[in-house]
Parts: sequence; structure tokens; C-alpha cells
Amino acid sequence: TKWDVIKDIVIPYAKAGIIGSLILALGRAIGETMAVTFVMGNVHKISTDLTAPATSIPVTLANEFTEADTDLYFSSLFELSLILLLISFTIISIAKFYFLRRKRSL
Repeated sequence: TKWDVIKDIVIPYAKAGIIGSLILALGRAIGETMAVTFVMGNVHKISTDLTAPATSIPVTLANEFTEADTDLYFSSLFELSLILLLISFTIISIAKFYFLRRKRSL
């Protein structure tokens, strides 16, 4: 049937492309500062509700960097930049590991 062809042939061969596109979309979503600002509501508070307004690291960096007037404030923003870099590096490393492992199994 049509579903068997999709399940047994199309999806296994397209799996690497699908996962790669998901990883690219995740990286783009992390870095898309202004869209995230509008969607999340740009509220500086921690909430337990996932649907409540919030903020993200790129949004905080974009909004607060020009207002950093003390060394502690400036250092805190650089720490946030480092955390964002580590998150991005971790996602890229996991993706590379997955694709190298998948390539060896073929």
C-alpha cells in the first residue's frame, strides 16, 4: 500500500534530511531575536507556566546591552553570551555526532 511505501522506503531515506532540517530550524529559532521578542512577550520574570509571557537569552542581550553601565551588569551580559554559545555548541556537537554515527552505520 501507499503507507507501507512511505513507512518502509521514503521515511528511512529522508530521515537524515528531516533531522538536519529540524536542527537548522532549532538553531535559527534560538538566534531569531526580534521574532522571539514579539512572540514571547518580553517580560523579565520566571514563570512556571509555559504559556505565560517570558524572555530569552538573545532577547535579553539585545535589549539590555546598551543599558549596561556597571562592570557587573556588563559581565552578566557576557556570561549570558557564553551560555548561549555553549548551548549552540552543544546542539551542533550532538548533530555532528549523530550524523557521523549514522554515516558509519550505512
